[in-house]
Order: sequence, then structure tokens, then C-alpha cells
Amino acid sequence: MMERCVISIIVPVYKAEKYLSRCVASLLSQSFTAFELLLIDDGSPDNSGKICNDWAAKDCRIRVLRQKNAGVSAARNRGLDEARGEYIVFVDSDDYVGADYLKHLYEERPLAPDSIVIQGFTIVSEQADKQYTTAFTPFTYVGQDIKELFLNDEMRDMRGPVAKLFSRALIGRLNLRFPAETSFGEDTIFNFRYLFHCRQVVVGSRVDYVYYDAPDSLTKRLNDFASEYATFKLYQSITARLAEKLGLNVADMRTTFSFVVLFFQRALIADYRSARKVPFSLRTRHLRRLAAEQRSFMKDYYHPGYKADKLGRYFLLHGFGFCYNLYMSVLCRFRFKYVFGYPEKAKRERSDVILR
Repeated sequence: MMERCVISIIVPVYKAEKYLSRCVASLLSQSFTAFELLLIDDGSPDNSGKICNDWAAKDCRIRVLRQKNAGVSAARNRGLDEARGEYIVFVDSDDYVGADYLKHLYEERPLAPDSIVIQGFTIVSEQADKQYTTAFTPFTYVGQDIKELFLNDEMRDMRGPVAKLFSRALIGRLNLRFPAETSFGEDTIFNFRYLFHCRQVVVGSRVDYVYYDAPDSLTKRLNDFASEYATFKLYQSITARLAEKLGLNVADMRTTFSFVVLFFQRALIADYRSARKVPFSLRTRHLRRLAAEQRSFMKDYYHPGYKADKLGRYFLLHGFGFCYNLYMSVLCRFRFKYVFGYPEKAKRERSDVILR
């Protein structure tokens, strides 16, 4: 007989045949056993669906859910719709976890339902030649103390949905879902919307989650201008609301606000890194719209580090969209490296604002 389901693990699956078995095996090896594992096959064209079925045949705690390809947000949302546990844990299909991952998360859970548990993680590159471990300073934030978390530089590494224990009751009460209309930053948006309603945040010192840094990760791709700009405005709005609730100045939330700058930079460069060629005239219209709507933001908050970016900012602030377009076209034509980012040596310290 299957024991009571306390934690629902949601794993979106798409083109994951190379890593999926490693992920599932690590989850089935947990010392904490009161869980269900939801494998969401997001219309994967490879052998991932069969791998899901093979594992489900071995363990009754696994449920395989299938849908037409709709993206990682839709897959996670499907998992939220089907989850039965008291708590929610997200795991990516190319990642894996230590044997006590769920045990440590569950042991640190607070009694308050409006809460979250956050753990550290390790990042491993595909060649396993690089490895970075992020361990947090353990602390429990309650009530208005939560604002201190957003003044903390550690928030930079807390924005993803993994290495966390969410309350399904709070998610259900808020009808909270990942924004399916965005394909970058959707996890950060989900997290901040959740944190907006938290009364208690438990940050633990454990590091049980291993994040696999794939070279073709979605976070390294750019969408079209409309999508990137819509994501920027959505995140800008959420950050402003969060700052107002916590009684903080937006700019004081240094790390949190750096994400706003990141999304802005992605919108700026989207037309130049698009998979399809965007006509020069359309790029100019996009830039003029962005400059007109975000002039105050650029003046007060957008202060790039590179000289190349500073000149571009000057063009936009003074309404020279055509000049900026021509300028960026030349830089991209010659593959100018240091645009919208920081030097290689600063990559780890300022990885939140790098665009390559």
C-alpha cells in the first residue's frame, strides 16, 4: 500500500533522454519516501516518453502526464494542477539531487502554511570541468523581516524554482501559476509572486541539489522583441509592487533590481540576436517605443558598465533610435564581445547581468 503523499515532485520533461534516468534514479533513492513523482512529458520528440514509462512501471509513486509541447511553464503548471502532496518541489530533468534532499527540506519546514524553505545548490558544467557551490547563510525571516532578504546579495541565487519547498495550500489559494507567455524569467516571476505572500522564509545551509549547466539552456537564448519587452514590463511591475509592500526603495533591492536591468538588456538586444533577421526599420520602431516608454527607467536606473553600452544609452536617452540601431548593427556585424555584460573575470560575481 502506498504511504501518504506529503511532497509532490514536479519534473518537466522535454528532450531529456540523455539525463532523465539519472534524475529519476536520484529521486527514487531518497531517504524521505512519502512523495509522488510527476513526470510531465511535454511532447518530447525523443525517447524521453518511453523512459518515463519504464520508470513508472517500476515504482507506483511515479505518474506520467502527457501533453502537446507547450513549454516548461505549461508543463510545471500541469504538474501543479495534478499534484496531491502538501508541499511542492520542482526538479529539472537534467539535474539530480542527494539522497537526503527531501528529508532536509521537510525537516526545515515551518509550521506556518504561508512559507517557503530555500536550500543551496551546486552547478556542474556539461564537461564536469567546472563546478560552483552556492551555500546560503541559514536564517529564518518572519513578517516584515522578509524585506531583509531582498536587501541581501544572496537573493541573486534564490530566484529559480529548484532547491525549494513550496506550500501547495498557498499556491492553490493564490491560484499561482508560471506565466506561460514568457520563456525566460518565468521562474523568477513565479518565485517573487509567491514570496509576495509569504509570512515566513526559512533559508537553510544544506546543499543537496545539483544543477546541470547545459550549453543550450533556454536561459542563454533570446526571444523576439515583443516577448522580451513584455517580460521586462511584467517583472518591473512585480518588483515595484514587492518594494511597495516591504516599504523599500526599488533601487535598494540591489540584486533583485539587477534582474530588472537584465530583462531590459534582453529586450534591447533581442532584435540583434533573433533567429530570423529583423528589418532595420522594424528595429528602429522597437527602439523608439522602448526609449519613449522607458526614458525615466533608463535615466534613473540603467547605468551600464561598458563604454559601448554607455554610448548606446546616450543615443536612446536623447531619442536617437536610428543612430542606436545603426551603432548596434555595426557592433554585432563585427561580433563585438563586450556589449550588455561584464568582463570574463567578473562572470561569477555578476552572472545575473551577463548576456552572451
